[in-house]
Amino acid sequence: MVIAKKFRTNVFYAAMSMITFYSHCLAAQETGIAYTSEFQTDFRKGAKWVNLLRAEFEFPIGKNFGMEMASISIAETHERPLIDDWQGFSNIEEENTPLALAVLGIRWQLKKSFLFVGVRNLNEDYFTSPYTSLFTNSSCGIFPTLSVNYPIANYPLASIGIDYKYKGNRWSFEASAYNGVGYKRLTGRENVFRFCPESDGILGISTINYQNNGSSYYMGFALRNGMSACYEKGTEESKEKKEWNALVWGYAEQNLSAHWHALIQYSVNPTVLKGCRSYAGGALVLHCGKLESGVFAGYAGFAEGNEWSGELTCRIACRHNMYIQPAFHVIKNSRVHGCIGLLRLGYEIRKP
Repeated sequence: MVIAKKFRTNVFYAAMSMITFYSHCLAAQETGIAYTSEFQTDFRKGAKWVNLLRAEFEFPIGKNFGMEMASISIAETHERPLIDDWQGFSNIEEENTPLALAVLGIRWQLKKSFLFVGVRNLNEDYFTSPYTSLFTNSSCGIFPTLSVNYPIANYPLASIGIDYKYKGNRWSFEASAYNGVGYKRLTGRENVFRFCPESDGILGISTINYQNNGSSYYMGFALRNGMSACYEKGTEESKEKKEWNALVWGYAEQNLSAHWHALIQYSVNPTVLKGCRSYAGGALVLHCGKLESGVFAGYAGFAEGNEWSGELTCRIACRHNMYIQPAFHVIKNSRVHGCIGLLRLGYEIRKP
């Protein structure tokens, strides 16, 4: 009863926050609200319900300039994980968050170039290709060689940064710089508007993409200095936290036929002493009308051991703004070997 009451309270506050935010956005040129609900089970005694609500808007403020804003709210029945995995089988599961900023800043556009300055979550721009976005596991949303090792502006956190994009016909390029630590509070010392390279460090990230005949190829790298996630809550001094750390990644989405597609991913971080040093994944995707399904297998090499994961999922579009997506996960590391089932429902409203 206590858990249910607490969950209802979190949902209420999240819903009221988002309704208030959305009501102020109705006058904007483009607004949107997206709701994702996910039921999780370990097929034994464990179950969990996770909800994500996102609102966003864009508003022109002059020639070639505009304002962007997006917020998120997260509510779940409890914060205990169903399985002791290292990567995270769900890319929306996080602790209860009534309201947090994902985007808030100014956008400038000139022909094929785009520049953004303000608060931003790096998930807005990186690892967002169509077939990586199909799968529900966290590592398809952002590689663990980056997300596990550093307390950066990764969902649900954000930080002050600058992002530049160039979008050509086939080639595109993107480069960003963020405060080295991400936050989600709106007030206090640790807020999303904080910019302190001396203590938080700096994160630089860049990628180059090539697209041709429906296939896409991505190469990227990241540089970061400052404290790693392994030391962020402690006082232990290390050589690692005082130097620049680097990682590289690449992935490809290759068309095999009109309906079949392949996904290959790889990333390595040779500079970390703890955390995730390497990651590899592969998938086969079938796209047929309103049905999109895929099977994925991944490997992540951690300092304390290796984790293998697999996912089988199917996303069914219902009308033009709703989908249902069941998923089945298999996870194995040195601590656990188990299965997780998900049932996800998504609904989106957009006002041009």
